[in-house]
Amino acid sequence: MYQIAAETAEPASDQPTSTILAQLLANLNGESVTVGEIMDAAGSRAYALALLLFALPEALPLPVAGMSAIIGLPLMLISAQVAILGTESRLPEWVRRRSVSASVFRMVVTKAVPVFRQIERFSRPRWVGLAGASRALGLMCLILALVIALPIPLGNLPPAVCVVALAFGMLQRDGFIVAGALAASAAVVTGMAAAIVLAADFMVETIGNLGAV
Repeated sequence: MYQIAAETAEPASDQPTSTILAQLLANLNGESVTVGEIMDAAGSRAYALALLLFALPEALPLPVAGMSAIIGLPLMLISAQVAILGTESRLPEWVRRRSVSASVFRMVVTKAVPVFRQIERFSRPRWVGLAGASRALGLMCLILALVIALPIPLGNLPPAVCVVALAFGMLQRDGFIVAGALAASAAVVTGMAAAIVLAADFMVETIGNLGAV
């Protein structure tokens, strides 16, 4: 089994994403982990880490029933907070107290850390202005979170991957990754909107045909 070693030499503000996740896993105790504990582990990048972790279960995806219902509300609340108030604000305590199962958290982090460590070999701070455009990125994450919440078969994966990519780029201060994630997000949202319109037109046409019989 893959072993994740926690590293503590750097402050949270300078650590790569994989190291922050490994430390969270190493410090995990009890049956759940709260939003507040997740955010406190990343310092100034708290919101990006929270977005990453709440989107990951749908992005992997994991064999856990009803996962979108578990992550949907925290993901929408956190992204809305970033979009409206930026990353300098503090989440309400009732949101910080929301929790996820420790077993699910462990499963997510164990699978994600090796992947992030590989990506981090090529990631570096660049286009930092784009990576730091927190309110605009929060708005995009909110739109994607709303798409994730829709009851569309197999429709959760693409927007969740986009949220993970956006959050990872923010954490790494890598605007190049953010730019790619924004392009993918725009394509996903446009595609989902077109599919919904086509499905609605099909249903209206079908109902009309049935009524004409």
